[in-house]
Amino acid sequence: EDGKVLEPTKYVVKDGKVGDDYTTEKNKFDGYKFKRMGEFSADAIGKVEEGTKHVVYVYAKTGNVDVKYVDTEGNVLPGGEVTPVKTNEEVGTEYGTTQKTFDGYHFVKMDVKSAPATGVVTAKDQHVIYVYEKDSETPTPEKKKGS
Repeated sequence: EDGKVLEPTKYVVKDGKVGDDYTTEKNKFDGYKFKRMGEFSADAIGKVEEGTKHVVYVYAKTGNVDVKYVDTEGNVLPGGEVTPVKTNEEVGTEYGTTQKTFDGYHFVKMDVKSAPATGVVTAKDQHVIYVYEKDSETPTPEKKKGS
C-alpha cells in the first residue's frame, strides 16, 4: 500500500491473441495481506485486449500482538499463557488487552520489555506482558493460653 514492489512485474500473457482468456491470482507475502486491487488495475480475470494491461494487487503491512501474564521471576501464571490478541492484522489497527486476576497474586507492573496494554498494531510483532507478585502469606496469630 506504501508503493513498495513485493514481486517484480511479470507477463501473464505476452503477444496473446485479442479475445483470449487470462487469469491472475493473489500471492501470499510474509508480513502483508491482500487489501484491494490497484486504482487503475485491470481485472484479475479477463480477456486479452489491444495494448498492455496491468493487473495490480495492493497489499497492506501486517503485524501480530500477543499477551501473557507472568510472576516476578518471569514464570507464566496458570491461565496466563501467551494468547494472540491480533494475528496478521493490518498495521495501524487498534488493539487492547486487560489486566487479569489470579488467585494468590496481585498485579505490580508491566514488564520493561512489554508493548503497551493498548495501542496499535505495528509491522514488528508486539508482546504485552503483565507482571504479578505472589501475595504475602499472613501468619495466623497463636492464641495465648492462660492469664
